[in-house]
Amino acid sequence: MTNKFAFVVVVWVCMTIQVYSARCHVGWIRFQNKCYWFSHDSRPWGEAEGIVSVFHSKLAEPMTEAESNFLISHSQIQPSDYWIGISDMIEEGRWIYSSNQNVIQMNGWAPGEPNGHTGENCVQLRSGVHGKWIDIGCGQNYRIICEAKVKEIDGIIG
Repeated sequence: MTNKFAFVVVVWVCMTIQVYSARCHVGWIRFQNKCYWFSHDSRPWGEAEGIVSVFHSKLAEPMTEAESNFLISHSQIQPSDYWIGISDMIEEGRWIYSSNQNVIQMNGWAPGEPNGHTGENCVQLRSGVHGKWIDIGCGQNYRIICEAKVKEIDGIIG
């Protein structure tokens, strides 16, 4: 009798307990507390900013060496050039994250970069230099890396 009772209690708990799990949208890749999506379409940097907002995200903004290395490694799986959320549009030579206008916290520049002065104000992960950053004109079409925080999603077991 006690085994049946214990079984019923366990089943009831499992059916009613709420579980919180951190998840990314389907097709996105999780790294630490962020989710990333690597696009297959190419757009100019300004359009890319609009596209990522549709996904409640932003262009990827590598804040640490680990994040930068993750983005580099994944950008090399399907070698291509990708926009990231860094520019010096507001003040020449002052490279900032586009989402919060803070000065970049790390250096992922390829040797000799940035070198474009006023004609190259946006940053791209460049496959030809193994995913390092280059400054380039914002009107050109490149793929996009979206970044979003991992979401806490409610789920019910059972």
